[in-house]
Amino acid sequence: MRTYTRGAPTVFFLCLVCCIVSCKADKNPNPVIPFLNANYDSHPMLYFSNQDIEDLRLKAESTHQHITIRITQAAHTMLANPGEYLPPWDPEDFSARWNEIYGNNLGALAMFCILFPENTKALDLAKEYMERMAAQPSWLVKDAPWDEVPLAHSLVGFATAYDFLYSYLNKTQQEKFLEVIANASGYMYETSFRRGWGFQYLHNHQPTNCMALLTGSLVLMNQGYLQEAYFWTKQVLTIMEKSLVILREVTDGSLYEGVAYGSYTSRSFFQYMFIVQRHFGINHFNHPWLKQHFAFLYRTVLPGFQRTVAIADSNYNWFYGPESQLVFLDKFVMRNGSGNWLAEQIQRNRIMDGPGTPAKGQRWCTLHTEFLWS
Repeated sequence: MRTYTRGAPTVFFLCLVCCIVSCKADKNPNPVIPFLNANYDSHPMLYFSNQDIEDLRLKAESTHQHITIRITQAAHTMLANPGEYLPPWDPEDFSARWNEIYGNNLGALAMFCILFPENTKALDLAKEYMERMAAQPSWLVKDAPWDEVPLAHSLVGFATAYDFLYSYLNKTQQEKFLEVIANASGYMYETSFRRGWGFQYLHNHQPTNCMALLTGSLVLMNQGYLQEAYFWTKQVLTIMEKSLVILREVTDGSLYEGVAYGSYTSRSFFQYMFIVQRHFGINHFNHPWLKQHFAFLYRTVLPGFQRTVAIADSNYNWFYGPESQLVFLDKFVMRNGSGNWLAEQIQRNRIMDGPGTPAKGQRWCTLHTEFLWS
């Protein structure tokens, strides 16, 4: 097997930065955050900055209207049925079932609030949503305490909403929610050393959990949690960059877990690639697997664009996406319109009733990134 080191120098440099920061942390508790690609001192900062918001709102009314309609439908559905979509206050109820839906839906709601700040009911719903999640002693599922995936969904959704809606939160909420992000991120970091997703590369849990830890870490770094967050970020980069080295050997753009779980894996892979390029200048957009991934998505769609072939996971549809993955490929890799075209065909022909229908949390989970990458 050939050895590749692309991206590795940046990771090694980050390790050096981590050591420097940890040595200086006690002497200077609030140093400038040394992001490699930019300096941020406010929110939002994960996917866009304050300077970008007006442009996003203009796109929502023009070029991105087709995605805005779906974001609006998601928000209005939650507003019409808050009892069904809000997380329960009672920890017993919250942890009683597989609950990744709570983190997934929160991202779409937060994006709606960014695009339509005049809708105070949506903003109030988002705040209550976060209050209910913050009230939980744990985001794990009671009957599966060994599985961090539901916690990861909650963390990435909660940290993203915190970043998007920071200026709308009062001081008490800002501090309380930040502590929740710190506790969840710390738990994920410690767990990464003893769970398989910390060393079993390309497993679908790995990018999901790593992306959650990275999202939480970046939010915390922006708020001055330098020493802890740098080591947490280094851990994510160490794991994910190894996965991407291995993925260079997959020359047909496929994922061994098949189409359904493959969409779950690639969803977080693409978020990771965007985030590390934006914040650290690590560019994977010329990755050979990435260049072929459209071919995998296109060739596994059955005629009519409704279903996929069953590979590996014996399923016949996507679990997450693939619209967000396709618009990502179009914007950052292919740039020829084919990704947007296939995303439109799949969205137009999606099964809305019966077998193969995606859960609401799966339909809405990637709406914010689909909008931002389109």
